[in-house]
Amino acid sequence: MKLFAIYRDAIALALILTAFAMLAVLAQSPPVHASFFVLSLGSAWLAYALFFANGDISQSSLGWATVCAIALRITGIWSHPVYEDDWARYLWDGFRFLEDGTPYGAPPLSYSDEESVPAAWRGILEQINNPAIPTIYAPTLQYVFAVSSWIAPASLTALKILFVLFDIGVWALVARLGGYRAGLRYALCPLVIFEISFNAHADVVGAFLTVTSFALVRKGRSIGSGLIFGLALACKPFAIVVAPSFVRERWGLIGLGAAIALAALYAPFFLNGATERDGLQHFAQWFEFNSIGFAALKYVVDDPVARVLGLAFGGALSGALILRWLFRERGTFLPADTWLISLLFFAPVINPWYLLWAVPWASLRPNPVSWSVLPAISLAYLTVGVLGLADPGVYDHPAWVRPLELFTAICIYLGIVWFAPCSQSSVRWVLTGDR
Repeated sequence: MKLFAIYRDAIALALILTAFAMLAVLAQSPPVHASFFVLSLGSAWLAYALFFANGDISQSSLGWATVCAIALRITGIWSHPVYEDDWARYLWDGFRFLEDGTPYGAPPLSYSDEESVPAAWRGILEQINNPAIPTIYAPTLQYVFAVSSWIAPASLTALKILFVLFDIGVWALVARLGGYRAGLRYALCPLVIFEISFNAHADVVGAFLTVTSFALVRKGRSIGSGLIFGLALACKPFAIVVAPSFVRERWGLIGLGAAIALAALYAPFFLNGATERDGLQHFAQWFEFNSIGFAALKYVVDDPVARVLGLAFGGALSGALILRWLFRERGTFLPADTWLISLLFFAPVINPWYLLWAVPWASLRPNPVSWSVLPAISLAYLTVGVLGLADPGVYDHPAWVRPLELFTAICIYLGIVWFAPCSQSSVRWVLTGDR
């Protein structure tokens, strides 16, 4: 039986490596055909499920899994982003920050006729999506973008390496908090590998900071936790999901630390006359992508009302789950992944990389809801542009994509809970994380 487990683990690791290597090769000559994308990422998720299907992972398999996780990140750094171009905005923001002392104010489009823009940066400028809209990215991320541009101007590789360092930091924190296997649940997660080392999404920075803040508060380091929490909030408001861990702690000191961090980050930009507010305002009022609950609300009420109701419903559902944890399960790891998923269910925009904030918590405290949503969310990439139904870059969905996401998530959920070919003990692990 032990030999069988070793062979099973070896096959799973070989399959996940092959799947991402194939995707990396295909990405060198974009565009990647949608069928190859689904095949590659789907195979990676099947391999991941095979590896973690039972609790009897051998010591040698753990070592090889670590090597595999590192190799996958190297493969991703070498790859060209698949269906994504947010990285161009990141690099441009870093360049403007270094040049002007701020990335805020003028949108990228205003520089399109500027002869002073170097040739390398002009190539980046031409790849920015929605160039007429000022940047939506908050100060903590802007400093990261600036560091990347300072190290290697106009270099996507340098940006990826920087994000992978944050990624490895999350891996280390999850392993320290939940054990080596929990760390591997994070490190081998196909969503993590695809969205960070392949597509260079910045949400990993906020994920790292929220887990760090949680780790510090558990050690009683209130001011430090608050400072890091403030940095996380200045990535995205998603960081608020870690706030319930501050209840019954020295929340006054934590709040002070967060306020100091936010003031220090925002003050220079306020004094300069602009922050991310203008870009975010446009995003909040007009953008819609891959929504589920919000799309349903729009059938009942007008768009502006649906946005308000979506925020209210998502906040109420997430708040109810938070209260349940506070009164019934306090002392366990935060189920912050389910809180975030509940909030996003009614959001106008649900991008796959938003769930990078959820994966560390799903790794520390596995549950069938999160591990059903995480594989299904990548189907959001199947837009009319990707499917060849319109010009590349068109982000609308065919009518069947979102129902397919829901159907896939439900099938995976049922497979985990009822039909997974694994022992009762491993089902208990999937549901509770209890080994």
